[in-house]
Amino acid sequence: MPLPDSTDVWIIPLDTGDPARDEARVPELGAYERERLRRLGDSDIHGAGREGRGQRSRRRYLAAHLAARDIVAGYLDCAPADLTHVRNALRGKPGYVLGWCPGPAVSLSRSGDLALLAVRAADSVVGVDVERVRPGIDWLRVLGRPYPDPADAFRAWTRLEATVKASGLGLAAGVGSDLTRWSATDVTLPQPYEGYAAAVATDRAEATAAPVRIRPHSEHMQHEFRRPVTLP
Repeated sequence: MPLPDSTDVWIIPLDTGDPARDEARVPELGAYERERLRRLGDSDIHGAGREGRGQRSRRRYLAAHLAARDIVAGYLDCAPADLTHVRNALRGKPGYVLGWCPGPAVSLSRSGDLALLAVRAADSVVGVDVERVRPGIDWLRVLGRPYPDPADAFRAWTRLEATVKASGLGLAAGVGSDLTRWSATDVTLPQPYEGYAAAVATDRAEATAAPVRIRPHSEHMQHEFRRPVTLP
């Protein structure tokens, strides 16, 4: 498929795939991803037949990164294993290249049993963030003001995270920086993911001319999207 002239946001369910098939594809990942996968798997040990938190995180991490590779390969018309996972040497911003050819601009975020992958053309910037809405967070400390409704707080947080990812600065540096160059948009997710907050950000000059299209990666979600959902 052609590279998007807008922002494509792919919805990736993480608990609906085949874990054994995913494990067989581990060699397709980059060195950084494989090391992260190893650390997640080593983080806890449980008895036979019982999945610990570390193993669940490992399985979901693997599912998200394989799905991202599959999606990018679809844009570049290549095999997923042909892609090389790269990270910006200074800021750690991830991406994919095919030989000497740069891939699209991408941003991946996951929370709970859901991941989002934002994709734009290679000469663009993009950031995406998704968070499962949950109580018990001191938002006055985190964001500098109280939020009576946790959903409102998480929407504000995902807009900040997406903007920081688009900037490439990292959260610690980005919070104290001028981020007005980038524009973030709330993303409303369909069933059964209404309990998540999400946002996507790109360069402000690009945002007005490039709508956000929501696309499903999993076959079981296709009935939710008879055509891509487009945000203004």
